[in-house]
Amino acid sequence: MMDEPPPLKRHNIVIERWAGNPGPSDQRGKPGFRWTVTYEKDGIFQVQGFEDTHAEARAAAEACLVERGIDINWLGPRESQHPASPKPRWTKPKM
Repeated sequence: MMDEPPPLKRHNIVIERWAGNPGPSDQRGKPGFRWTVTYEKDGIFQVQGFEDTHAEARAAAEACLVERGIDINWLGPRESQHPASPKPRWTKPKM
């Protein structure tokens, strides 16, 4: 009996350093991070935003997906994938 394959990922988050968010007159503002989210839900969509820090950009991108009903934990809880205390890679030699 084979285990069921993991679900397919239906979203992508890209965060990149950006020289500055262009304003209405195409003047560059202060540098930061641009985030781009691509997701599939009754079609393929893309959303972009700009934040001051990488952490803020990541949080904004994830919030964008959650707002649109996209499951960002597509592989399930981390506890089920990685045991809390991994087996040691080696043991003490017997004497």
